[in-house]
This record gives sequence, C-alpha cells and structure tokens, in this order.
Amino acid sequence: MATTLTPTRPEFCFLFAAIRRNTLTAVPRMVRTVADSEHNARRLLARDYVLSFAGRLPVKAVA
Repeated sequence: MATTLTPTRPEFCFLFAAIRRNTLTAVPRMVRTVADSEHNARRLLARDYVLSFAGRLPVKAVA
C-alpha cells in the first residue's frame, strides 16, 4: 500500500508587483513564486527586486 505524505504547511503562489534593483528605468512587472509563507516568498525574490505584495493563491497538488 502506498503512503501519501501530506505537507504540514500548505503552499501558495504569491504575486508581487516588482521593480528590478539593477535597472535605471523603473518598469514594474508582476512576478510570482511558490512558497509556504509571504516571508519565504520575499526571501526568494528580494535580492533582485523591490517588492509590493499583490496577492496569494492556493496551490493544489495534482494527484
């Protein structure tokens, strides 16, 4: 019998309006990443972008 592991923390797709840090022209774009919290999502993107939170969507696992 197969064992199905369920994650203890749900994952979400976080959306941010972002501006690249190394660009002279400030052109905002939408970026998205999958993480278990907004803090972790920001950690993934903060090195390259100045971020403004835009939304959080649930990620459904495909079985």
